[in-house]
Amino acid sequence: MPKKSYPILIFFIIVALVVAGIITFHRSNLESNFKQVELVMSLNELRELSYQEGYDEIELLAKIKNAGINSIAVHEDTLENLALSGKILYFSDKELNKLNFFLKSLDPFKKFQPAPGEAYIVFNDKNDYLRVKENLQRQLGEDLVRDLGFLPYIGLKVKGSEDKLADLGLGFSDEDIELIRNLGFQVILRFKNFPQINKEDIEFKFKESDIAGKISGIIFEGEAVLGYPSKENLIHTAELLRTKGYPFGIIEFAGQKGIETVARQASELAVRVHSITKEEMEIIPKQIAIERWIRAAKERKVRIFYVKPFMKSDSDLIAENLAYIKTIKEELEANGFKTGKASILSASYQEPKIFILLLIIGVISGGLILLKNVFKLYWQL
Repeated sequence: MPKKSYPILIFFIIVALVVAGIITFHRSNLESNFKQVELVMSLNELRELSYQEGYDEIELLAKIKNAGINSIAVHEDTLENLALSGKILYFSDKELNKLNFFLKSLDPFKKFQPAPGEAYIVFNDKNDYLRVKENLQRQLGEDLVRDLGFLPYIGLKVKGSEDKLADLGLGFSDEDIELIRNLGFQVILRFKNFPQINKEDIEFKFKESDIAGKISGIIFEGEAVLGYPSKENLIHTAELLRTKGYPFGIIEFAGQKGIETVARQASELAVRVHSITKEEMEIIPKQIAIERWIRAAKERKVRIFYVKPFMKSDSDLIAENLAYIKTIKEELEANGFKTGKASILSASYQEPKIFILLLIIGVISGGLILLKNVFKLYWQL
């Protein structure tokens, strides 16, 4: 090898080392910024806790905010929670049969003749009526969802089994979202899939999310992601997530159907989510649960903690849950994390192609010098 080539080879080795340092610096910087964990609780579960304990809902929400919860997950309404909240009167076919003999004797129910498999819904609010009607018609078909003409209220007659109707997602309550925002929380929406869903339905679901304004992200509810089982629909869901810039959660160990397809198409928006199931929460010691949360953040880069409340306690259940939340936050901070909107490693450092080329040239240069010295040593022997 000509001696004149040595300075050139050394130059490329030095350049490669500098480039490697730059890449390491940028990657280290990204990792150091990937330290924010979002603490989330379900509005439905908090309502269940407040109802169980006879505690004011808004006061409980304010206290968990002070304890460290950043975001509230808002589920799509169902007929059950609409009825519990007093927004609708809901009569299943079984209930209607029991009431039939009484209703037929009164105006305006003389023409009332319930058929098997029919349910009746009466609304207090026109906006709820319009939202629920459109959601039901998209999922069941217009022929199975009809207006009630004989009631002095806004009502619907719906064909379907009680179990089937109970499982349907009926859009998001703007009142719930406004409540959460006014209390200073970020909003996470939980989209619910249904079997016959098509692209127009997916777009409708995302359009409904616009009422929430700027949201923190999406965590799909149930066994399947919005759009499943059609791969084309799942890709469309991913496209809409990217268009709107919505981060979405991948729930550990849940095995949601379709999540892999969406994650491949919108990987830059994916956030790993950890949760302890309701069944586990009945038996897990508090300290073990906290250790599990911290391990998830440190070892598996989980950045959303979906925290379920304890529902049983020998002492003050509200106080115990508040202390639990505070301890999770304190332990995160003690381990170098912050709480807030979940960090996303979406801007993973992409090395310029020229950097890759310079690294390759540097490696080749080092290899040539090494080979030269090896052969030189060989001939000396």
